Amino acid sequence: MSNKSFIVKQLSELNKVSKEIIELTKTYKLFLFEGEMGSGKTTLVSSVVSILGVKDANSPTFSIINSYLGDSRQIIYHIDCYRIEDENEVENIGLLEIINDKNLCFIEWPQNIYNFLPSNCVWINITVDKGLRKINIKT
Repeated sequence: MSNKSFIVKQLSELNKVSKEIIELTKTYKLFLFEGEMGSGKTTLVSSVVSILGVKDANSPTFSIINSYLGDSRQIIYHIDCYRIEDENEVENIGLLEIINDKNLCFIEWPQNIYNFLPSNCVWINITVDKGLRKINIKT
């Protein structure tokens, strides 16, 4: 298990965090993003998938699941579990299949689906303090 932390002051500094996450995609497929509302989860996911060739990533808050096609024709899932209220929803929207799939998957608000998550995930926690974002990546 390893832990890496980054302090991000400006949006332009997200690139180094995104590149670290990209490096982890060689080993891991499931990335979980935790943080308060407005902490920058979607912004970080968008930064990561843009490096992978996705030009128009946006928040899946209402659709819950967005799928993108990266440069190397790989499917990338971006999931927002904020609105998931009970375990039946997880099965009804096909989330289990996606989680157990071999494609890359970035999940915001994973605490709403803890019971369904495998152990081999990358946890990314974002905290905001005095205008700085501390991003902790744990494998």
